[in-house]
Amino acid sequence: MPSKTFLNLSEEKRNKIIEAALNEFSLNDYNSASINNIVKVADISKGSMYQYFDNKKSLYLYLLELASEKKLNYISENIDIKSDKIFNLIKKMHLVGAKFDLTNPKYSMLIINAINETTNDELDNISSKLKEKSDQFFNKYIQEGQRNNLIRNDLDDELLSFLISRFSMVLIEYVSKKYNFTYLDLIKKGENKLPLPEKELEKILKQFITVFKDGFKV
Repeated sequence: MPSKTFLNLSEEKRNKIIEAALNEFSLNDYNSASINNIVKVADISKGSMYQYFDNKKSLYLYLLELASEKKLNYISENIDIKSDKIFNLIKKMHLVGAKFDLTNPKYSMLIINAINETTNDELDNISSKLKEKSDQFFNKYIQEGQRNNLIRNDLDDELLSFLISRFSMVLIEYVSKKYNFTYLDLIKKGENKLPLPEKELEKILKQFITVFKDGFKV
């Protein structure tokens, strides 16, 4: 976690360091990312960086926490959990989450890179921790749906949360394949807008909800 020295910096300087680090870690895996590149872009000395963060791992985990919280807060702030049926709610959660991913590609690529860090002992099984955090986020909505008899109570809430959570992780992979773009494309362009019509996202999610509710039956 960052030191008080970092937190006491001006907002402009903190954001410059965060942006430089986010760019480096979003475009590279953990081992390939370079502190030297980060301090060069942020226009600070390497010594200063280590006054702000103990080491590379501390900086990386701070960025991941920042990215995860931004995404989950964005979802929570843009849905109304009290005024919708459970499957409409799940659809909206995925739509809002996908919109965050596609309009914040650096944060999203950082999280994806971390989820793929499955063999790096230094990161203390970060991949599993991130997946568990996502599972827990969706689980509270599944449990609420079961309490209100909107979802069958004989189904394992952890299994349902797992399935919905994993779908959210591969949704953009499917969308980017279908519409021929990558996160790298979005990062290089520096655009903060959806690379496809929102109605197309809604159409894909509608099909997912249909399959989730009714399976493959005719």
